[in-house]
Parts: sequence; C-alpha cells; structure tokens
Amino acid sequence: MRAAGLSNRGVRAGEAGLTLVEMLVVLAIIAVAAGATALGIGAVTRAPSVESEARRLGERLQAAGDDAMLGDRMVAFTVDPHGYGFAAYRDGVPVARKDAGFAYHQLPGGMVMTIDLKPPIVLGIDGNGMLLNATVESGSQRWRVTYDGMNAEVAPMKPGEKLPGQV
Repeated sequence: MRAAGLSNRGVRAGEAGLTLVEMLVVLAIIAVAAGATALGIGAVTRAPSVESEARRLGERLQAAGDDAMLGDRMVAFTVDPHGYGFAAYRDGVPVARKDAGFAYHQLPGGMVMTIDLKPPIVLGIDGNGMLLNATVESGSQRWRVTYDGMNAEVAPMKPGEKLPGQV
C-alpha cells in the first residue's frame, strides 16, 4: 500500500540518502580542515619568547654534551650576539656542524645572547666542562642558562641581576 502523493519513480530501495560511512568521511574531512586552520592561526599569532629560546639553548647544550661524552669526541659551543651553534674538531680544527640540533641557530629578531666565557667553549668529553652562564634577553625579559658540563638549568633573571663574574 502506498501513501497518497508519494512516488518511487527513479529511486531504488537503499539509495534514498547518505550511508553512515559517507557521513563519517564528510565529518573527517571537516575535522581535518578545521584542525589545519586552527594550527595555522596559532602559529601566526605565537611569537618566539625569550623563555622558549633559553629553554632551547639549555636543551641543545645538554644534547651536545651528551654527544661529546657518548661519541668520545670534542664538541665546541660557538656564539655570537645573535645566535649560536656547535662545532666538531677534525684534526684539531673546529668545523661547524650542520646536522639537526647542532647547526647554527639564529635568535629571533630583537633577542641577544651573552655568555661569561670566551668562545669557542669546549664541552668536556667526561662531563667536566667549565661552568657556563649565558643570558638570553629581549627588552625587559632576561633568562639565564647555566650549564655545568652535564646539566643545563634555565631560570628567569630578576631585574638588575648579573651573571656570576659580571660587574
């Protein structure tokens, strides 16, 4: 029995709408597009902070120290006011490293780094390097990175605070 006014012309049974699988595919495409948009907007609005750069320096110093100890080779930390990198010694001559994590890293615009030792600073093969103090700063934000040959500590500096050995 058929209801009045309804017709089945041109529509077969089972083809009257979207299947569950088709609906899930459409929802997945929308979710991926929304996620990509949200991540893209977040990356544009986030500027690198002094804290994140100081933490990156601490992590890279620890990684380079570990590399020196595990590889039983000398690694040097090289610095200029706007960036830093690492060098490996070949035949007694430091050669800039290009591999990920050790290549030269330029600080974002407006940030400056100072250290309390004269570069290049050789990171000890046995973890007994010289105590290194560095500051990363921009405007009123100042962060200190202290590396003792094994561990790096990162902390904000108080206004007017100086590195050990600075006058």
